Amino acid sequence: MKKLLLRTFALIAAVLPLSVAQAAPKPPAKFGDFSPGKTFTFTVKTVTSVSTTGLGPGAVTNDNAPIPAGVPALHVGQQVTFVIGKKGELIGPGFKIAFVSGGPGANGYANKPKKGATLTPTSVAKDLTTNEPTWVNLNFATVKIAKRVPTVNLVNYLFE
Repeated sequence: MKKLLLRTFALIAAVLPLSVAQAAPKPPAKFGDFSPGKTFTFTVKTVTSVSTTGLGPGAVTNDNAPIPAGVPALHVGQQVTFVIGKKGELIGPGFKIAFVSGGPGANGYANKPKKGATLTPTSVAKDLTTNEPTWVNLNFATVKIAKRVPTVNLVNYLFE
């Protein structure tokens, strides 16, 4: 009888932690303090588009280059709503940027380079107390090669 009671208690002790672990709800995913589905809207404050054609001392730079194909064309004063996707990605009009890291003060986003439009590191700054977004710095880079001469376009959008 003692062995039966001992085995019963051992079985209950072994099963109890499993049932408690299963009963606890899984906390929602967070990506650098942002939950999937979070939205925030900012206004474009500055737009910078620069292109450089060629290499070395003979390179030609255009400080007012047009926005290249494949890069979202936003303008100063435009309001843009950002959404945090299911995997933490930053989504906006014409772009989706993968979540890379989150830390105090900012989240980092970047996509792996691909042919055509390539995203360079992008950041969303956060208030240190509330963790709410305070501004966004969005960067794009494109590279085109024509007749063995590269043209690199860098586009930067600052949102506040």
